[in-house]
Amino acid sequence: MKALIFALSLIMPTSLFAQTPALDDYQVKNLDKAQIRQSDILPYLEQVKQDPLFSTTEIGRSYENRPVYRIQVGQGPLKVMMWSQMHGDESTATPALFDLIERIRRDEDWRESWQDEISLILIPMLNPDGAELAQRHNAQGIDINRDAKDLQTPEGRILMAQAKEIQPDIGFNLHDQSRFYSAGNTDKTATISLLAPAFDEAKSISDQRKRAMQLIGILKQVGDEMIPGHLGRYDDTYAERAFGDTLAGMGISTILIESGAYPGDINRQVARKVNLAMLGRAIDSLVTKSYQKLDLAPYQSIPMNERNAFRDVVISDLRVVDKEHRYLVDLALDLDLPEAQQVQIDEIGDLSPFPAFFRFDAGQWQFQPAKGMKLEGPLPLTRDKYLELLGKGVGYFEGDETLLELKTDLPVAVNPGKLPTLRPLRNQQAVFFLKHEDGRRIAVIQGILVDLTSGKRLNQYST
Repeated sequence: MKALIFALSLIMPTSLFAQTPALDDYQVKNLDKAQIRQSDILPYLEQVKQDPLFSTTEIGRSYENRPVYRIQVGQGPLKVMMWSQMHGDESTATPALFDLIERIRRDEDWRESWQDEISLILIPMLNPDGAELAQRHNAQGIDINRDAKDLQTPEGRILMAQAKEIQPDIGFNLHDQSRFYSAGNTDKTATISLLAPAFDEAKSISDQRKRAMQLIGILKQVGDEMIPGHLGRYDDTYAERAFGDTLAGMGISTILIESGAYPGDINRQVARKVNLAMLGRAIDSLVTKSYQKLDLAPYQSIPMNERNAFRDVVISDLRVVDKEHRYLVDLALDLDLPEAQQVQIDEIGDLSPFPAFFRFDAGQWQFQPAKGMKLEGPLPLTRDKYLELLGKGVGYFEGDETLLELKTDLPVAVNPGKLPTLRPLRNQQAVFFLKHEDGRRIAVIQGILVDLTSGKRLNQYST
């Protein structure tokens, strides 16, 4: 599952995607968002419905009666089915499918190279109710990807019915993964992870699973070109309730693509672009059968994901003075949705082994608790006024939040939960100050570090 989360800005290499400049031409507008809902894609669905290249069919309704659509193009004997956003808060692949549609529309030569060989079936946003609520589960609170056996969700029944009706040869199961995964035991995020899921406890390799592994060998070439070092392999422990494993057991060559974080990538647009490139390359390879020339070595050489390798923010070597106690400590901050006001201190201690999306060396800085300000009347909070209050040590506001008129782009904490006082502790909210030996100060407000000398953020929210 991908919780909506926030990585921190780093500099993106300028060479990224240098070999695939045309991909930008197909990126559908207005889908560069952390969370994609059905209202975001309906205008594009309407355009596709009007395009004679595509056959668009409503294939069912979600628990809350939202339509689920199937888009089909091509009339070849090889059937390839792709579905996205089975988990409502895993948005990345849905824009990528519409980017793929845009390429199909506009790149006539490419389309003609495969449309008589392949029937392509797309199901964008299988879980529109979960997407609306920005949650993994559907409106029943059920994880659709654990419903492949019981089929108690309408969305799960839709996907299974399509699999049985279409009987695809190849299935692409498109998800998002935690930002904390690394690509092997490295300091690189797993921006894309791939898997040919097992269909039994023994992890047997049938001809169909072998084909999926060979195709992933082709996808690995894309990853090595576009995001070198950021490609991982997902755990293949058999999960009998999961759709990927179940469909693999039905003889479908199933490929899982998990989209993850990339440094400096605000809304996983790097993973979106790699999805588009990988899906296009897979179609090409199925037509030319180039995948058949590969053994399983490329697949097996992809490093396994490492769980919980990354931290959002690490403040290292921070001085803490707690009465007679003095010590140095590293703090890890776990960033959540900014509007949820739930950014917390997640870990304390020696965090030097862990890479972070943003790391601040606090070797000459000391921890200071924040003071609160009670709201007793309307307060227009301009940027200058807010920086003035922060300079006085006011880090949060208490009272009726409707009295606060926000006119600043800086993060603001209102009625926070448990806060650090003399010393920082785990599970306390990340609202405090850092004071330098020379008197400079940094405010830490909901995980964002604000330099009070320049008024600039030192890091930013992302996904």
